[in-house]
Amino acid sequence: MNSTAKKAGQSAGDLARKIAKQMAQEPLEIAKNVGTQIAGTETQKPQENLTQSQTTENNASSLQEMNSAQDKIKSGRRMEALEQEIKDIHRQELFGDLQSRISQGEEIPLTDYSELSMEQKQVLKAQMEAVKYQKKQVAINQSQGGVPVTSSKPGRRMGAGLRGRKAEAEKQQTRVEKPLPPSG
Repeated sequence: MNSTAKKAGQSAGDLARKIAKQMAQEPLEIAKNVGTQIAGTETQKPQENLTQSQTTENNASSLQEMNSAQDKIKSGRRMEALEQEIKDIHRQELFGDLQSRISQGEEIPLTDYSELSMEQKQVLKAQMEAVKYQKKQVAINQSQGGVPVTSSKPGRRMGAGLRGRKAEAEKQQTRVEKPLPPSG
């Protein structure tokens, strides 16, 4: 192990001696530029300064153009969204108005309202049919002498109440009193 460490130390020392010999043999021109290299004061030619400032200005103007184009796109999208929202509000108001008119018994041709969606037209059509059916029922009731007819089904538990009361009465009649155990 000691021999490996000695060899590594000798090789490092040899390398340092080689570098020192090369530095001594090279001319001192490298040392002349050391000050400017360290300080970083490189002088540029006037044309280079102009081209750099022009490219900076070009970059700034192109950046402004890109930003303005993006702003125009965003504002266009916002305007489209607002217009769509206004159309939706108008459509909902029209739908509500038509519903109230139909519920009052007015018959409305739905083909005249192209701005309504298919679902809204179907709802209005179903509502018109329901109003027609109610009018027919009212006419039938009036022709029968004004007796109201209920069209709902009777409840399923209608007879269950009677059967339940009857069963309870029978239970009471056959009930046997059980003697209580003596306490204590």
